[in-house]
Amino acid sequence: MNEMNEKFLTVEHISKQFKLGKVVIPVLKDVSFHVREGSWTTLLGASGSGKTTLLDIIGTISHPDTGNVIIGGVNTSELSSSKLVNFRRTNIGFVFQAYHILPELNILENAMLPALLDGKPAGECKKRALELLERVGLSGRIGHRANELSGGEQQRAAIARAMMNVPRLLLADEPTGNLDSKTGEGILDIFRDLRDEYHTTIVMVTHDRRIADIADAAIELQDGYIRS
Repeated sequence: MNEMNEKFLTVEHISKQFKLGKVVIPVLKDVSFHVREGSWTTLLGASGSGKTTLLDIIGTISHPDTGNVIIGGVNTSELSSSKLVNFRRTNIGFVFQAYHILPELNILENAMLPALLDGKPAGECKKRALELLERVGLSGRIGHRANELSGGEQQRAAIARAMMNVPRLLLADEPTGNLDSKTGEGILDIFRDLRDEYHTTIVMVTHDRRIADIADAAIELQDGYIRS
């Protein structure tokens, strides 16, 4: 692969601290690494190790105190707020542990939403949403709302929604954390297929070393530092 593909995502000297009153809590301490395009990388570590904070910074939801996040050659710290919103919408997909399926919309409408917000025609959005929901095994549930679905079904719907705009980077925060082991394995199979079929670059937070073992690479955080 060329140099750009080898360093599709660059996390460069990231530090972050939070203040609780007069107490300063350092969360990330000079974290640097590269992620190859089309690979699946896990951020591994115990609770409090800084991995979710790091994922939020990679996704441009949170800003570091120091350092840069470079995605596909774009230094996100140099973008204005409006350009950052557009960049995030067209380049990054998010899958959260808590699903975040909007309860007032059915599953088809939830899946369509990112593309509709991007200004794409409704017919085009519906066609792609139907294809993705079939891909994740929900073609028979498109008219159902979140309260009518199991946790695994909601997570699959969240993955379909995250893939609507064909993001180059898919970020997942403990996507199997609320699921039983069998359902969780099915979700991991979907991520594996997305990597192989769409060449999506995946960065996934987990505390489960078994998930780290099946990914292409694992970055272990401990007390805000990269341990390995």
